[in-house]
Amino acid sequence: MRAVKPIEDRLFPKVDATGICWLWTGAKARNGYGVINKGRRADGVSVVHRVVWELLVGPIPDGTELDHVCRIRACCNPDHLEPVTRTVNVARGSRRAGAPRKTHCKNGHAFTPENTLPNGPRGRACRKCMNAANRRYRARKKTAA
Repeated sequence: MRAVKPIEDRLFPKVDATGICWLWTGAKARNGYGVINKGRRADGVSVVHRVVWELLVGPIPDGTELDHVCRIRACCNPDHLEPVTRTVNVARGSRRAGAPRKTHCKNGHAFTPENTLPNGPRGRACRKCMNAANRRYRARKKTAA
């Protein structure tokens, strides 16, 4: 069986560190993050920015994940990574998280505890808008019957 090169010998030749961001030029996952084999094929893959962090900085603290401050997923520059909680990472980067979090619905009603309904995976809904939509629906059903 052939010997496997250490991960750092396979990793750093595929990093383009000529700019501000260190861009990964090797394989990428569908979500845009760089990936590298851990060793043999059966060992699976690791995410490149995590491997670079662990090699150059140290272990990732428990309960945190690395946030790309530069917002470029192919970047593996440790200066552009920050260990944060999942909540902070999602709030910083997710468009669905509504950065900053919306205080009013699309019709201008405030998201107060009295006017907010849980809406499954979508998060929350405006009670006034939901009531108006239900009234329109019942009116349509009544005229159709």
